[in-house]
Amino acid sequence: MASIIETLIPLGIYLAIWAAIFLIGMLIKADRFGVILKPYYFMLKTAAFNSWMERLGTKWRRGWLVFFDVGAAIGIGLSALALYAFIRGLIALFIRSPQATPTALIIPLPGLTISWEIFPYIILAIAVLLIPHEVAHGIASVLDRVPIKSSGVFVAVFLPGGFVEIDEEDLAKKPNRTKLRVFAAGSFTNVVSWFLVFLIASSIFLPSPSGVLVTSLVDGGGAQQAGVPQWSVITAVNGNPVSSVTDLSGIMSRVSPGQTVDVRLSNGLDRVVVTKMDTLNQSRAILGIITANYFASRLPVSPITGFQMFSAFNWMILILFNVAIVNMLPLFPFDGDRYFTTILNMLGVKNTKWPRIIASVISLGLLLMSLVLSFLLFGTIFLGR
Repeated sequence: MASIIETLIPLGIYLAIWAAIFLIGMLIKADRFGVILKPYYFMLKTAAFNSWMERLGTKWRRGWLVFFDVGAAIGIGLSALALYAFIRGLIALFIRSPQATPTALIIPLPGLTISWEIFPYIILAIAVLLIPHEVAHGIASVLDRVPIKSSGVFVAVFLPGGFVEIDEEDLAKKPNRTKLRVFAAGSFTNVVSWFLVFLIASSIFLPSPSGVLVTSLVDGGGAQQAGVPQWSVITAVNGNPVSSVTDLSGIMSRVSPGQTVDVRLSNGLDRVVVTKMDTLNQSRAILGIITANYFASRLPVSPITGFQMFSAFNWMILILFNVAIVNMLPLFPFDGDRYFTTILNMLGVKNTKWPRIIASVISLGLLLMSLVLSFLLFGTIFLGR
């Protein structure tokens, strides 16, 4: 009953906010400001950024042409990688391989589909995903003088997104090379962004964990009673070095409930902690802490700031790459569908209807089966819940 209430409260708040936005929009006639509102849909549409994207595209035209030509060529590899990743992941889920990982949706509804703690990181990652993605589509279009009509953001029920509206009739008359550049531009730019974010994160953080970060304390737990501070870093327990959560779990598996353990912190202080019994496993001793691997920063920042930075980079890396390749699936209405159609045209296929339908059915089938098996094996299809 409690879990149902915990779900209904954020859902009710979300629906109330959505209803309030819709009603306010109707009262002020938001369509005058380029805002389109429906009970299930919100879109902000503007032409304010058109000239900016046009200037950006013409300023370094030769460089952009090379960049997006590379993207057009790599697009087919991204599509193949997406299909391969889903097939391999589906097989791993089906045979229940220890290496199997869940296929999950990222829907930013805090308290409902994701936790409040990771909500800021998800929003930041989505912004880093959408802005370069849509700007890339715009720049790739103006390189061959395809007019940009508008750009904007939207929320459809609960899914956020962005768009750059280009003149589709004009694009249809352009060479296939132009079309490939435009359709692959977003995902290719996301992959490049992913690589840059990965390089930045790698230059800031050490590659291996060097302790266990105490992100939270259980009320009344042994660690709290012993004075272990939140955001402290555990480096040893009973004289045994602790470099990761795995190390800590291995040490604690040899401890019985009620035993005392000596916890060494990164500041050199020791705390004697009386362990308590895990309510889910009475033979298991716990310290009463919520933990994460501690990756030391090369910057002079506190553990909490380092953890927040690491989490932000981690979510950006995860979302940028995965969304980039999923978007290149030959599945309507993804960019991969239009890229696939252009490839068919280049191969001389006159009627692309049935190849597109077959490719979309296969892609959608892989996606749905992966989600179903993920739910059956892991109990959720929401990343970060």
